[in-house]
Amino acid sequence: MPKRAVASARVFKGSLPFAQASIAGGFMFVCCTGRDREGRFPEGARAQTQQAIDNIRALIEEAGGTLADVVKCTVYVTGREHWAPMNEVYFANFSQDPPPHRVSCIVGGLGSPDCLVEIDATAYLGEGA
Repeated sequence: MPKRAVASARVFKGSLPFAQASIAGGFMFVCCTGRDREGRFPEGARAQTQQAIDNIRALIEEAGGTLADVVKCTVYVTGREHWAPMNEVYFANFSQDPPPHRVSCIVGGLGSPDCLVEIDATAYLGEGA
């Protein structure tokens, strides 16, 4: 099955050789933290969750989809105190019925000590994607 990478100038591109997102079999796979375009983490779990979702949205839109195409998310937060603020922002953005399937984990750390939230999303864009 062929796959292709998707990138957006609206999303921070780190120094490691990861694709910002990839598409295969009509599904798009994208994982974003709350870094802004310049690579900075905003203060707090609410702001980082919103930025992560904005980054996911930008990549999905680059491929011709919308946030409504997301079918599954895995959300990682670095502490229980970030749970409620993350949920508040997450459900404000994924308010369609039905919302995407979701798995959530509280983890001991992410790639940067400043990173509080990371969201791994799968969107279905159709067979022609």
